[in-house]
Order: sequence, then C-alpha cells, then structure tokens
Amino acid sequence: MNVMHLVQHLQVGGLEKMAITLLQNSQFKHSSIIVSLEGDRNTAFEQWPELEPFSHRVICLDKKPGISLSVIAKIKSLIKEHDIDIIHSHHIGPLIYAGIASSLSQGSVRHISTIHDAWYLTNTKQRTFTKLLDSLTNIYWVADARIVADEFRAKTAIIPERTILNGIDCENFMAIDAKAAREQFNLPNNVKLIGCAARLIEGKGHKDMIHSLRYLPDDFHMVFAGDGDQKEYLLNLVRSLHLTSRVHFLGNVHDMRAFYSSIDVMCLYSQREGLPLSIIEAMACGIPIVASDVGGIHEVVTPEQGELVSVNDFNQLAPAIQRACTLPRGLCIRHHAIKVADARTMSSKYDNLYSALLL
Repeated sequence: MNVMHLVQHLQVGGLEKMAITLLQNSQFKHSSIIVSLEGDRNTAFEQWPELEPFSHRVICLDKKPGISLSVIAKIKSLIKEHDIDIIHSHHIGPLIYAGIASSLSQGSVRHISTIHDAWYLTNTKQRTFTKLLDSLTNIYWVADARIVADEFRAKTAIIPERTILNGIDCENFMAIDAKAAREQFNLPNNVKLIGCAARLIEGKGHKDMIHSLRYLPDDFHMVFAGDGDQKEYLLNLVRSLHLTSRVHFLGNVHDMRAFYSSIDVMCLYSQREGLPLSIIEAMACGIPIVASDVGGIHEVVTPEQGELVSVNDFNQLAPAIQRACTLPRGLCIRHHAIKVADARTMSSKYDNLYSALLL
C-alpha cells in the first residue's frame, strides 16, 4: 500500500502534526510519502526534526500563491513515480490539488480527505470548490470529530463517511520533572504557569488570555509556545498592560513534552478549532485544560480534565483558569487521553480504511 499525504505546508500546526503522526505510525509508513504544496525541505526539517528518519519520503513543491497547473502535473508525476494507491489530503488547498490530480491520473488512485474543521466553509468560494469537487470526483470524506462532521454536512449537504478522532503518540508525551522542565525554558518556579501551544495568529485567543491575566493573582504567569504574525502585536499589548514580567514568549518549541510538563494548566481560547492536538498532548502529560467550547474539544475534555468556556463569555476565563489549577493532575488525566485519542488507534483505523477502499 502506497499512500501520499498532501498538506498545504509543513509549518508547525495541528493538521500537519496529524499527517506526520500518521506517517510515523502507519503500517504502510515505509511505502508512504508526505508532500507539501508550499515551502522547501530545509524549512520543513527545521520545523519538524522528527521528519529526519523519513527524509527521502518528504517532498516540498514550493508552490507560489495562486492555482498552479505545474503543481498538478508534479503531483501526477509523483503518483506514477511512487505508484500511489491512496492520496490523503488535509484541508482545502490539498483537497483541490488531490481531487484534480487523482481524477487525471490513470489507474485506481483513491482520494481520502480529512476534514479538520468546517470554518473555512463560511467562505463562499471555498464552499463552492468543495461541493464541486465532491460532485465531479470520487472523494471519501473523514471528519476528525463528530461536531466537525455535523457542521460539514450542514454547510455542504455532504455526509462524511466516517469520523476518526485525532490521536497522538502518547509514549512521546509523558510528564517529566516540572522543575527541570522550567529550568530548560528559564521559567520561574514559584508561580502558577498557564501555558498555550498555538500559532501566534488571529483567532487563537492569545489576546483574551493576556487580558484575563489582569484578573488573576500576581503569582499567575502565562507562557506561549509558538510563533506567528501576531507576535509583535501581542508583545506591545503585554507592555501596554504592564504585564511584561508575567508573560513569557518561547517561540517555536521542539520539546513539547517539556513545555507541557512545565505548566500548571493548558489554555486554548480559540475562536474556532476542529480537534486540537495540543489539548490531547497536554492531557497525556497529566495537565488540566481550560479551552473554548468550540469544535470537538468537548468530545475529549470532561469536567474531570478541565473547564470549557464559551467564546462569548470572556468573563469566565479567569475563574475557569483558577478552578482548573485545583483539579487533580497526573495519571488520572493521562489515562483519559490514552483512552480517547491514542495515535495507534487513529493510525490503525486509517490503515484499515486504506485497505478497504482498495478491495
């Protein structure tokens, strides 16, 4: 079985991590490739050092903005060169290129598309492309959470054939000593650290988290793992609120196990999500969660693991963080993460799906 995972880029993000996790854990990993429409190999390996063992199976097409006929031709060529049986696309850009390339390729190439969230369908053009591709090509739709499947159906009238929850490699996410983890990032010890692992981009809730810090005791600090185009804005916001000593920006972090181990609560107050892997990773390290009640988060976080807050109820964010700090942490949370979102379970379900589609 030869599988091509097609992603928009290999920047640090949830759907990229999910595709890489599938590549790492699939029984077909030695005959699969991951193709990035945008970017180059050097940048990809800087962002994802774990791709090194699969170096010869990582292909970056360095596509420029806009539709590219030459990229479609390259994907067709890769399908033939690697004798691809399954193209597995992730999100709207890869969906379009995979749909066209698989339809133009000779043979029995099947196309699976994972729906990581349905917010992009509010864009009329992208919704039209999605419905048109579904009508003209043969796509097997998989949602990464039940609520994502429901939203996708409501906006397109397309019913996803399956729902497969995102999963993580729980063996790679186990808590280490909190003090040692904080020393690794030069973080203070005698404070409560509220962490967030997300790109510093609009919609991820960093601004609201920073504002909530004003309503928390002085021994509460925030630490952000990630980078993005909102960094300068957020730095200026922190300075204007006189919170510089209580907010820590780490940039992109490769040792996420140490990051989660260093914090007391993981907070993700996004305006939209599918099923964010950072939530599951933190739980696998035994860390309580505070998150906006969006996407499929409520499918994996119960009151025993954390607090869910409406995106329209900012006033509840600070109290939720304080309550989460009192929750039991450790194995009780970790065991729940393993139960609901282990990468081995996710990969096995996709492997079985790949095989079934070729029967």
